[in-house]
Amino acid sequence: MMKTKKYKNAKEFAKDYGLTDVEVALVKEKKKLIQKLINKRKKSDLSQAAVAKLIGSKQPAIARMESGQVSEVSMDFLVKVALALEVSISIKAQSVA
Repeated sequence: MMKTKKYKNAKEFAKDYGLTDVEVALVKEKKKLIQKLINKRKKSDLSQAAVAKLIGSKQPAIARMESGQVSEVSMDFLVKVALALEVSISIKAQSVA
């Protein structure tokens, strides 16, 4: 069984995986969006299975999203969940350097 490495910060993670500043910024934005979606699901008193049904998916996909497996979740998927939960999304350009 492979042990998961814990990182102190995004820069350390990015260095190990050879990510660009833009890729790091994308990961951060996805994580923020995922947290908003989790909060809305819970506030709406919906199960993971109920959200999955709303978007035509299965509960394990929602569980993966909520577990923070950012690389396993596409922006399309996140947008579908946001639309189903009526969560507004905005992307604001910012300096990534």
